[in-house]
Amino acid sequence: MNKKIKLIAFDLDGVLVDSKGGWKEVHNGLGTANAAKPHEKLFYRGEITFDEWALMDVELWKGRSIDRIKEILDEIPPMKGASYAIPKLGENYILAIISGGLKLLADRIKDNYGFHYAIGNALKVNGGKVTGISQSVGFNDKGKILRQVAEDEGVDLKECAAVGDYINDIPMFKLAGFSIAFNPKHEDIVDYADEVVMEKDLTKILRFFDR
Repeated sequence: MNKKIKLIAFDLDGVLVDSKGGWKEVHNGLGTANAAKPHEKLFYRGEITFDEWALMDVELWKGRSIDRIKEILDEIPPMKGASYAIPKLGENYILAIISGGLKLLADRIKDNYGFHYAIGNALKVNGGKVTGISQSVGFNDKGKILRQVAEDEGVDLKECAAVGDYINDIPMFKLAGFSIAFNPKHEDIVDYADEVVMEKDLTKILRFFDR
């Protein structure tokens, strides 16, 4: 148990929701998945930035109904154990979602489970149609965002825990006093984790915290 922890920051996709990602789900739902594949390849080849990748993806959604996108995101299930584990942790800790995914999905999880913060990338909308995206969380931004949330709450970074599954969570892991790799999707993140959970069940992280 971590008696000194006061704030827990969570990644969203693959951690709080049982999905490969809100971006992918929206592409699948809107039929834009094939058109978006080259953007991902360009990013991982280092030819475009994360922000450019997001802008290129959202270009494929321009003019689409935001209500339809909400419907698609609403179909993404929470991770097993979330309905018990998150409210339980919320009794003793400040809870934050820090995601490079879509803020629409982060907000839904925040409202359903009592998070204090939901930080993600927000779609711009006009007249009920998607017009663009406002980027708040870049690929390497999670550490500085955790620092800002901790500062706002008057909490030392050593009093923060981070729960994530991918390499873009490493900046949080480097700063947090305690970190959990939850079903890690990349072996590198394990090197920065204090604990590893290899089961898709959020109740399995409760043993690391007071409750």
